[in-house]
Amino acid sequence: MKDLDQTQEYPKYMIVLARVLSFVFHPLFIGVLMAFYLIYLHPTYFLGFSGKSKLLKLMTIINNNVFFPMLVVALLKGLGFSNSIHLSTQKERIIPYIASITFFFWTYYVFRSQPETPRIIVNMCRAMFFASSAALIINNYFKISMHGIACGGMLGLSYLMIADGTVSAGIPMMASLCITALVITARKIASNHTWFELITGLLVGLICQMTALWF
Repeated sequence: MKDLDQTQEYPKYMIVLARVLSFVFHPLFIGVLMAFYLIYLHPTYFLGFSGKSKLLKLMTIINNNVFFPMLVVALLKGLGFSNSIHLSTQKERIIPYIASITFFFWTYYVFRSQPETPRIIVNMCRAMFFASSAALIINNYFKISMHGIACGGMLGLSYLMIADGTVSAGIPMMASLCITALVITARKIASNHTWFELITGLLVGLICQMTALWF
């Protein structure tokens, strides 16, 4: 009902497209997208790692950072603790945030305990832990955009790869900017987020990523 009230001003095809983009670039999926780029596409970070080792790193992130948080959301819906899996209210987001904080920290801890794991992906996982912790605190005051946080983290990661000289071209940054523009626009159309909530999400994700990667 909420989505209908907020999206009546937009053509139906725009609403459908916005919802598709919101799903494809779900905050949890963006974390996997970043990890996939670092593991399989970046020219140096995982140079020399075997295919099996790369797959294990990626599967660890998918298992801890996607499967378990989504399982928690599904259980909350199934047990009647939330009205939908979309987590439309601040109250519905509290337990998923706590669960995400736990699982994100576990991924960070596992990678940190493996000396061979490149520092970039260790710090990326730490940034996700920082961002989810910040989101839980901010959620007490307003419904910050989780999509915005994820996109902000992606922008921060893309900038660092250029700043540390490991990527000579700005293709990752351009791709991140395009994805961010599409996702933020989609969330403005398909959700009841305000521009303040969306932009704040971007800034929180960016700050947490830069903090974790540089310090």
